[in-house]
Amino acid sequence: MPKQSRKLDAADRKEAILVAAASVFARLGRDGATTKDIAKAAGVSEALLYKHFSGKDALYEALESHCVEAHAVGTYLFDDATPSTESLVKGVAVLVQAVFAGIGEQQSHEDTKRLVTASLLGDGRLAKAFLARHVNPWICVFEKSLESAQSAGDVEEGIHVGKAEIWFVHHLAHTLHLISLAKDELVDYGMPRQTLIESTVRFLLRGLGLKNAAIDRDYNPKELTTLFERINRA
Repeated sequence: MPKQSRKLDAADRKEAILVAAASVFARLGRDGATTKDIAKAAGVSEALLYKHFSGKDALYEALESHCVEAHAVGTYLFDDATPSTESLVKGVAVLVQAVFAGIGEQQSHEDTKRLVTASLLGDGRLAKAFLARHVNPWICVFEKSLESAQSAGDVEEGIHVGKAEIWFVHHLAHTLHLISLAKDELVDYGMPRQTLIESTVRFLLRGLGLKNAAIDRDYNPKELTTLFERINRA
């Protein structure tokens, strides 16, 4: 007799439904998605779905917490960073990679970005929680690192950068990701994806006022690419 697959316990089944729901909501939107679509994607019956969630709205509310807590890929790379020019350079590079190109499972990355964007067009609750959990801590470290870079003489004279400009790091990376979501290429940047990532990092660092010498000293794209590839294989 064929070997039977392991039956999922209630917690694992609920997690599987949430993972499937993320993809369905990302493709069809909150209004367009149905419990039938989600149940089919999760490989369960609607009746079983309703044993875990009272309806589509309850499922979406649970998904908000799920997305905020489950997508911390790459964050640990910067957890113990000491404020410095090097931390700012590497931090901007990691954030651009995480938000634009993605670190880890690509479909999950794209689904999450679609959900965050859809939230921005709605009540913004999921997007606000996601930014607070995954981006705001980086912004705080960037602020302190920029102060350190100024003290070290690594920032151009007369450059004064506030929190808004630091948030632009995330905003540009997020916009580049959205532009790249379409099946067909929307913008011809005249360069391969990896070169575009490196150009974006340098553009943002110069926008924050860093001197080219400091960027060249602390930015090592090949080293970071090797690191990201190792994470993606894990």
